[in-house]
Amino acid sequence: MKRLFRIGSGLFIYSIVPILSWIVLSYVLGDNRISNVFSITYAIQFIWSILKYLFGSGANIRKEKENDANSVWNSIFWGTIFSILIFAIPLIFVDQYISFFGQDVEFYRIYVIYGIALLFLQTLFSFIVEKLYFEDKEKTANIHLFAFNLTTFSVLILFSLIIPNALIALLLTIGVLLIYIICLYVWQFEKFKIDFTFLKNFKYESANIVSSMFMLIIYLFGFKIAFSAGAEYLAALNIIGLCTDTQWDMLEAVSTVAKVDISKNRYEYKKEVKNAYVYSSVVIASSIVMALILSLANDIVLHIALVCLTFQVLDMLLHPYKSILSIYTQLEYSATLNTIISFTLKGLRTLLSIIIISPYCTEIGQLAQGVLVFIIFTIIRIAKYKVVDNKLIVKNLNTINNKKTLS
Repeated sequence: MKRLFRIGSGLFIYSIVPILSWIVLSYVLGDNRISNVFSITYAIQFIWSILKYLFGSGANIRKEKENDANSVWNSIFWGTIFSILIFAIPLIFVDQYISFFGQDVEFYRIYVIYGIALLFLQTLFSFIVEKLYFEDKEKTANIHLFAFNLTTFSVLILFSLIIPNALIALLLTIGVLLIYIICLYVWQFEKFKIDFTFLKNFKYESANIVSSMFMLIIYLFGFKIAFSAGAEYLAALNIIGLCTDTQWDMLEAVSTVAKVDISKNRYEYKKEVKNAYVYSSVVIASSIVMALILSLANDIVLHIALVCLTFQVLDMLLHPYKSILSIYTQLEYSATLNTIISFTLKGLRTLLSIIIISPYCTEIGQLAQGVLVFIIFTIIRIAKYKVVDNKLIVKNLNTINNKKTLS
């Protein structure tokens, strides 16, 4: 339980500070449209997720599973190169990206550029954080999560207050954070051999990588539909996103603990499921309180916000159980099966988010997927797994042991 809250507190800091930065920046600069950048750049965070899973957690799981000490830093090296190349694309086409959502290019350009650059730096930062988690150094990870995000917030607001040119203030903030990342890399650096074995990381996080690819599409096209419904929907979706995105990030603590402990063969199933639900209940309650406070404090249509919040809370309630079983299936039973499930249901969610002509299209698709995933993994749990001495074990393990990896 302590590890969940320890990791969750770090993820809370990692998530809430960028959100607070947009809110406070909008007050400092006297234009509440600035906070909408959070929603405009929301889809791009899934580029960060894809890279984090492939070059971060995937590399660390492979290190444990295959006893490959070279895996981590070789993956960080390639992850950094791919991050530079991939994040350069939305930066180059930033005007077209903003126009895609039907927003004012001239107003949003510099803020969206900052948002994309910040996500790029957070991606590099996440590679080191994942390394620390798998070394059981959650406290050290949290120190840097706090320091990095405190630096992000304080430098951004300070520069915005004392420098009249917003572009210069934003660029200086990015410069300071880049220096922090370079220092962190130097501090954690270990000698490694450059090779292309990072491709092997995919099988350990294939389901999450596929899921994040679909999420990128979902929020690109789903938010395009939602934003076109009018300013009141954009405002309400933005507020609820600000209130629930942090909690979704905090729920990643459940996944992180499961990945680390299952890969190290020390996961106590019943105890950890119980702990996960206690932890998740606290997270969900905080989301509801935060959403109600911000909804009442801002000029938004309350019923729109409440509908969005309801969808989010229902999916959060399903999350711990399906997340744990998905990770167990990926690492111990069949990465192929888990990836097929993720691909199929994320594909369904993507389809619903695009074809449903409603401002709530992304929420409807999200809950439909969540319910189906819960049902499917419940069936798999009953049919394929059993609990022995508080350990989740695959039935007839010897007969399927050679089929569990994704080739």
